Amino acid sequence: MRWRVASSGLAIAVLSIGLLAAGTEGAFATGNRTTHKKQATTGRADPIGDARCIEQGKSYIWVEALGTCFNPGGYLWVEGYANGYTDYPSGADKIYGIGTLGLTLKTTTGLGFGGPLKTAADIRFQLRTADPYGGGPPEFQVEPQTLTASWGGVTVGYGTSMFDFYANANIEGTDPTTIGDSTSLPFVAFTAPIPGGFSATLSLEQGNYRSGGIAPADADTSAVFGQNAAMPDLVAALGQTTSWGRYQVSGALHKVVINGSPDFAGSNPSTWGFAVQGGVMIALPMIADKDSLYLQTAYVDGATTYLGLVDPSGDFAPPDAYYSPTGGFSRVTGWNVTAQYLHNWTPTLNSAFFGGYADFKLNDVLAEATYGASGAGNFNFGANLVWSPNSNTKLLAQYIYNYYGAQDYVDTTNGLPAASQDAHDLLLMAQYAF
Repeated sequence: MRWRVASSGLAIAVLSIGLLAAGTEGAFATGNRTTHKKQATTGRADPIGDARCIEQGKSYIWVEALGTCFNPGGYLWVEGYANGYTDYPSGADKIYGIGTLGLTLKTTTGLGFGGPLKTAADIRFQLRTADPYGGGPPEFQVEPQTLTASWGGVTVGYGTSMFDFYANANIEGTDPTTIGDSTSLPFVAFTAPIPGGFSATLSLEQGNYRSGGIAPADADTSAVFGQNAAMPDLVAALGQTTSWGRYQVSGALHKVVINGSPDFAGSNPSTWGFAVQGGVMIALPMIADKDSLYLQTAYVDGATTYLGLVDPSGDFAPPDAYYSPTGGFSRVTGWNVTAQYLHNWTPTLNSAFFGGYADFKLNDVLAEATYGASGAGNFNFGANLVWSPNSNTKLLAQYIYNYYGAQDYVDTTNGLPAASQDAHDLLLMAQYAF
């Protein structure tokens, strides 16, 4: 029996916002997908003669009829993966591929009051031959990455959580497998600039994207608890950009509610979880131009998805909490630490070296006895080598190793299937931005 259970939530029709849903320029691209943000201007008429797009950059085009600066672009990715883990299912694909066409659009429209309206969209059209650490058949997918709009400090739409900082920066590919939170979801946020390079953000973020689930404390029972995720998570962040880098501290409040099945006589049991995180990025030009170091750590209590655990088989992922009718809720607690160093060997060749460790505890005597563990530890490390022969093209190789181990493991009837799990992931990738 797996620790994670299915959770339910309230879906928000984000796509109805359409391409007018966007955000501050490039701010909400997912951390490991920044590569396509380099836009080629070759073959495009140079619009720099119009001062109305000077602030946006050379790749923006002024459209008189709309009074708007436009920056259309896109990217092509071809990825080949080879992965597997301990006791890998015989029917699953160890080797699979992904082809991606990504289309991007940024706009800036001056409104005369409250500042400009900025929008951004990034939508991927993907054909994949299998799921990560899984099987086929081939499947075509449309995957929005960013659909946001911002004006007067308010941003609404779909993009990277305001909780995130490191968010797998400089880690390549569609299917990254590294510790640390990197989540895209619907949100409404307000960001206020503060003198000295500071900024403060408050964000309401759709709760079902953060639902870790609620599991019965007794693994041998037939009870199944759904999780009501109607209440959004409340996220706050404070950061500063300086001459030497930037840093951010963030926190989140997360409501854990049983959705009413089984019947609790009109009163659904609930509790509050939370997560806190701090991260720093230090520029290291004294080593090489554009070198940087990321350091980040987080602590969670009843909000396990904020840990960013890597669980290829799905057998080791913990719920937000365990529940029993007599003992009530027991929230799962955990912490993580991640680090990454980006080094530029030459102007066209760079590498990212990264690693992380996460640990969590069940905090429930009955759950520990019936699931066969008191908690688990998860660590991984990896590196990539990226060659950029020009500003539009990248060729790269990346390897990631992941280990998941139960603590105080005991083989039980309906508990964890194994004491530990090793996983390997190799990526070969070509990228072209236009």
